[in-house]
Amino acid sequence: MIKRSIFISLLLLVSSSLSAQYSGENFSLSVNYNYTTTSKIYLYPNAVDPFLRNQNIPLEDIYSYSAELRYALNESIAIGLGTEMLEKTEVGTNVTVSGPSGVTRLEIEEGFKMIPIELTLYYLMPFSTEQFKFFMGGGGGIYIGEHIRKFGTASVSNESREFAYGIHVSAGMEYMLTEYFSFRGEMQFRDSEFEMTSKYNNSEIVYNGVTYSIPKDTFDSEINIDGVTFTIGAAFHF
Repeated sequence: MIKRSIFISLLLLVSSSLSAQYSGENFSLSVNYNYTTTSKIYLYPNAVDPFLRNQNIPLEDIYSYSAELRYALNESIAIGLGTEMLEKTEVGTNVTVSGPSGVTRLEIEEGFKMIPIELTLYYLMPFSTEQFKFFMGGGGGIYIGEHIRKFGTASVSNESREFAYGIHVSAGMEYMLTEYFSFRGEMQFRDSEFEMTSKYNNSEIVYNGVTYSIPKDTFDSEINIDGVTFTIGAAFHF
């Protein structure tokens, strides 16, 4: 339902009247600072039990940097290609290991890293002025990510990951300081998620000076970035 609503919004965006005014250079390159509200890690995405399958670790307040290159197709429509580096970990979950005193649970640091590559079509709103530009955007992207798990000397590698893609919508404002330089503010909603299979690189780890045995089996996980992203940035027009 969410993807369908975003797709309909994108069609309305493309079919809108091209009556807004746009002047200046055709290309712009922006560097941005971002804040994403929420995300989730599902540790048992393929479990048969729905209660276990829906268990997740919420990760909030994700800060990141991004860059985007835009090209104005005409006075009202521009296309952008952007990428971002998101990374977030938190301490709090536990993992079961075997040690000198038997089976025990250790506190670990859990998280993810994700790099989206997104193509966006922007529509300049008709009430924009030469100095203030208001725009809406929509498009799609692919997502490259990995599961991060840290405790003691343990290291985790991603064995495989599914090809992940999604769609997004955004709205924002741009203030033209000069013909060649501007400030941007934007709000974006993504529908992004990806699954992966990971494993521990060693069968034994050292945690607080004690040696433990850890499982050799692979484990599945799913990352879902379901929050709103707020962006501020500066753009150079050329």
